[in-house]
Order: sequence, then structure tokens, then C-alpha cells
Amino acid sequence: MSSTVRKILILSCFLVFNSIHAQTFRFGVTPWQKGQHEDDIRHYYQPMLSYLSQQTGDNYIIVSTRNYQQMIQFLAEGKINIASISPVPYVLAKNINPALQLLVTELSWDENEDKLSDTYQGFIITLKANEHINSLDDLRQKRFGFVKRESSSGYNYPKALLEAGGIQYKNDFGRYYFLGSHPRVTDAIASGSIDAGATSDYNLKRAIEKHGDIFKILLTTERIPNICIAAHPPLSKNKIKQLQYLLTHIQPELLDGLSAQGYVIRKDSFYNIVRRVSLEK
Repeated sequence: MSSTVRKILILSCFLVFNSIHAQTFRFGVTPWQKGQHEDDIRHYYQPMLSYLSQQTGDNYIIVSTRNYQQMIQFLAEGKINIASISPVPYVLAKNINPALQLLVTELSWDENEDKLSDTYQGFIITLKANEHINSLDDLRQKRFGFVKRESSSGYNYPKALLEAGGIQYKNDFGRYYFLGSHPRVTDAIASGSIDAGATSDYNLKRAIEKHGDIFKILLTTERIPNICIAAHPPLSKNKIKQLQYLLTHIQPELLDGLSAQGYVIRKDSFYNIVRRVSLEK
């Protein structure tokens, strides 16, 4: 038997094996990045999921949840099998269902864009034109924008900063709003609809690209563990190892448009700092 025929037979057996053992996974994503239509979100995640499908023979169906809360419920209940999920929603879902499995954590560019990091930062920002707003106390009686109560950099971490500075947002702001996405916060600040707001370093960079260098940072949060990919059980140990290997070796161009530049394996305890901020009252 020639080597060419042998290779063809081996490939054929591999394809048959994969087709027989192929699984279908519902992959959950939230429109946290840009507040886009779900079709936009599907566009950005599709190259990564096509890569996973090609390498494993499995099928991936994108499920775009409406908001963080729906993501938490769907992942905890198993309505989605695997999810790209933000830090606070992850720990909230894990609190509901302790059997959830952390697969990988995103790597993203640090603030200087010279090295990859497994953490990011949140900011409380205003406009440079707001010369009367330069400190935490200057925010009293002002109009303030959060993202969602389940958002890490859009609510939980900035709320902790505000409280550490003696500000209870329900009492001390003139008005406060939950605007639903990071871009809506920076858009509202840019338009003057609100005086200040909370957002992530990723979104701030894109807001500057959109609106120009018009923002100033008032406060910076501590480092926040990055978005992760987590799975609802049961997922076999072999499948977990396979997905971890593929995601930690993925080519960056398959992640174009996402905040991730790659992935790294981290233990669940990496998110304990998020638990202290979001779960302990």
C-alpha cells in the first residue's frame, strides 16, 4: 500500500470518527462590547467557533443573550453549554451552579499595548471640557452612568471606588442611570447627556477612536480578571483539555474584533477578587 493511499485512509477514518462522535454545543455571548445587534456579535465570534469546529468535528451554535442576567441564568441552568462571560456574571453563575467549569481566561493588551495581560482596568471618566469635575467629591449631585448591575468595570468595581470615597450613588448623585452597555455610557458622556460614568479600558480606547481625545480619567479601579470562557457540566475531561489546548493556541487573527488577543488557563480562584467585590456586601 502506497503512503498516499495510507494517508487517505487514515484521514477518512478520522473524519468518520469525528462525524460519529460530533457534539453540538450552544455557545453563549453577550453584546457587552459595542451594544451591537446580535448579528454583529455573531460575526466577531464566528471565526473562533469555526476554528473549534474544524479542529474537533463538533458543531457550535451561537446564542446571543439579551443581557448579563440572561447569560447568568442560561449558563447556570445549562440552556447554553459554553459561554464567553464577564467576570462578575461568571462568579454569579458559579454561585448558582458550583459545578460550572472554568476553561480559559482572555489575554488582552495592557494599557500601553506592549504586552498581553490576563487582567484589565475600569475607569470613572468625564469630559476634559468639564473643568469643574476633577475629583470624587466633584461628582456629587451630578448625572452618572453605569452599565449594568452585573457589569464588573461598569458597576461593581466603580461602585466600590465610590463607596471607598464616601459616595453612595443612590443618595449623592443628582441622577444615575443604567444604560445597558459600555458604548452607551461613553456616548452619553460625549453628548453631554450625563456628566460622568463608568467603563472599561477596552471601551474607552474605542470611544476615543469614535469621539476623539475628549475624555479624562477621574479614578481607576484595581486590576480586574479578564473575561473567561466557562462550561456547563457535564463536559468530559478530554473535551475540556481539547478546548483548552485549542483556545490557548488560537491564532490572533481569528479573534479580530473581540477584546481577546489569546487565552490562558487559570484556576477558578483567580476570580476570588471578583467575588469579594460583587458577592460580599
